Amino acid sequence: MDLTRPHTWYPLARKKVRKVILHVGPTNSGKTYHALKQLESCSSGIYCGPLRLLAWEVANRLNKAKVPCDLITGQEREEVDGAKHKAVTVEMADVISDYECAVVDEIQMLGCKTRGFSFTRALLGMSADELHLCGDPAAVPLIQEILKVTGDDVKVQSYERLSPLVPLKVPLGSFFEHTKR
Repeated sequence: MDLTRPHTWYPLARKKVRKVILHVGPTNSGKTYHALKQLESCSSGIYCGPLRLLAWEVANRLNKAKVPCDLITGQEREEVDGAKHKAVTVEMADVISDYECAVVDEIQMLGCKTRGFSFTRALLGMSADELHLCGDPAAVPLIQEILKVTGDDVKVQSYERLSPLVPLKVPLGSFFEHTKR
């Protein structure tokens, strides 16, 4: 098996020139919010997150917004009648369907030794007109390098923190002090 050209393993994704938007910035900067607003406005889409709880939150948000959305994780599968959107853990990413929009959250995890393959598979394999990648700015050079061979149109959107990070004036103390009660 030839493992030197992984982008060729996803012919459906390679049939299109995807518009890839990297939403990068610190925590609480609105990067995922903006990507999810785009996902919500599209006729079909998929959210891929690193945690079951994040997938659940996105499915819940879309369903409340009257955008039918399935939830698919390693532990559960909740299908909604008429759903053309999915919220999944990244390992459950569907790379054999076509979407108008796909969001991959915490994309910097493609550098993770244990789960990076799932993020790389989503990055290379999602067949979506728009692919929104949310994460840390440090991942931008690696993503740009990976996507050189795909022919995708890649843009970087940077965000600043929306509220200041303010340290407490007093330390929290030991976690163990609070659990001994």
